[in-house]
Amino acid sequence: MKINPVRFKLVLLIFITLIPLSILNIIDIRKDLEINMQAELEANQEYAEVINTLFMNFLERTWSNQYVIGKALISQPNQRIQCLSKYLNDTSLENQLFKMNYYWATPEGIMDISSKEEELLIDIKDRSIYQEIINGKEKVIGNLERSTISGELIIPIARGILVDGELKGIVINTIKANDIKHILPINRIVAGSIFGLVDKDANIVYRSGDSILIPKIEVASEDSPTRKALRGEIIKTYSRYSQSDGIERLGVDCPIKEIGWVSFVATPVEKVLANGRYSSIRNLTVFTLIYIISFAIAILMSSNFIQSIEKLKLAAHKVKTGDLNVKTGINEEDVFGDVGQAFDKMVEALNQKAIETEEYNQLKSNFLATISHEFKTPLNIILGSIQLLENTDMNDLEEFKRLFNKYIGIQKQNSYRLLRLISNFIDITKIESSNVKIKLRNNDIVKVIEDITMSIVEYTKMKDISIIFDTDVEEKIIAFDMDMMERIMLNLLSNAIKFTEKGGEIQVNIYVEEEKVIISVKDNGIGIPQDKLEMIFDRFAQVENPLRRGVEGSGIGLSLVKSLVELHEGSISVHSELGKGSEFIMELPDRVIDDNSMEGYREEGCYSEKIHVEFSDIYVVK
Repeated sequence: MKINPVRFKLVLLIFITLIPLSILNIIDIRKDLEINMQAELEANQEYAEVINTLFMNFLERTWSNQYVIGKALISQPNQRIQCLSKYLNDTSLENQLFKMNYYWATPEGIMDISSKEEELLIDIKDRSIYQEIINGKEKVIGNLERSTISGELIIPIARGILVDGELKGIVINTIKANDIKHILPINRIVAGSIFGLVDKDANIVYRSGDSILIPKIEVASEDSPTRKALRGEIIKTYSRYSQSDGIERLGVDCPIKEIGWVSFVATPVEKVLANGRYSSIRNLTVFTLIYIISFAIAILMSSNFIQSIEKLKLAAHKVKTGDLNVKTGINEEDVFGDVGQAFDKMVEALNQKAIETEEYNQLKSNFLATISHEFKTPLNIILGSIQLLENTDMNDLEEFKRLFNKYIGIQKQNSYRLLRLISNFIDITKIESSNVKIKLRNNDIVKVIEDITMSIVEYTKMKDISIIFDTDVEEKIIAFDMDMMERIMLNLLSNAIKFTEKGGEIQVNIYVEEEKVIISVKDNGIGIPQDKLEMIFDRFAQVENPLRRGVEGSGIGLSLVKSLVELHEGSISVHSELGKGSEFIMELPDRVIDDNSMEGYREEGCYSEKIHVEFSDIYVVK
């Protein structure tokens, strides 16, 4: 049976989705185990500290008793045997569970009094406890050693008895290694735990659970945690193997810093893991059921999903072949329904984009045709004027002079037209590449706008158009670029004149409102259709208007105006009604800059050359 790849991928997707949950579950199980192990380590450390405390209390009591008996032996030298017997009776009542042997050694290292007669007159000068006391240490506990008489493993405990700083003798006790179990606690909760003591030479003095008689002295291995603890730090390990039974345990080695020994407590890892095993099995069972149920649901739901996917696949194929009117037909109220609707909207957007691209290509073609005409027309006129001058009869000087002035004027006008077109292209290119730098200066915007407006009065009179300048403030100092402002205003006025019929009117108004300076250029010309207002500032756009009567232009003037206004952090908008005129409204920020200098006002004649350029496609220069 062939498995549908979509169904397989859907099941695989659910499986992959559940993987992080499984990982989190495993992490949670592991975390619980780590918590249990850490808690057990803390309990082991507390138990080891109890061992240290009990053992040190035992040693301190022993040393105190040794001091008492030592002082008594020194003060009653003739009754030493009686003093020792009395002390042994007292200590036997105190320590009913185990017995310690007592000895008195001379400063020369000879034991002359003993609780065991067979150990009298033994020389102890070569033993470590004697060497330590001779070297000035008062309280000493020796390492694990084997008794020379009985062969049992014992631990010697000694104290030097001083009088006025002079050593008078040494009291020595020995305790069997196995009797240490009577000193240490035995209430370990976890079965299989072990604990014990290790001396300075890493000899295992006592380990719970061992036989009564240890056949030989066992030494901790060089790489064991005990060796590290003998250096004075608490060592915790999550895994160690006992030398005696090979069981894996976690444990703590805690130094007894007063005597240089180490206590250890270890718990079987298996016992610790058993505590969290039930919850782990329960969690794994739950997740197994989740997997099974999820796969069953995936198989049941995959049929509907596959149908929706096939619809998407068919629709995508149609889009690939160029059909941008296709619909998926997915109406389900689920995620695939959302995907289907999103796909339909995407195709609609692609269709709209294709239409816009087609319109753009048409606009580009129209622009290329227009711009070719814009370049070709003045060049043809200039070339024609030159040819006419070449063919003029120079014998009639008056006629030649008249024609010369006429054709020179025509050439000058069309040169201005070319200059304007090229300047616009250069400025547009600079703006697009962000190479235009605005030169802000503090100036009277009212005076500048008025001067520019009044400078074209004679041109409006030639077309019988009246121009009115009005302002609600006499003076307003703001920061702006003088050259850019001239360019903006001459372009707006040129457009107004171009599309205003004979006898019309142009109004230029300035007013201040809410930290803005508003400049309005309004005419009662042919107006702009409402559906074309949005594209009026688009680059290379020319509004098709039956009332234009063949007015020419490249379609980049208003786009340039918008860019120059935005360089001032301002905005420009247009209101228009077909057949009734248009109003361009420019808003500039009411601000000044930190600049004490102000650019001087320009005389009216300063605008003449720029007016010739901006108005070159309207008037014939005479």
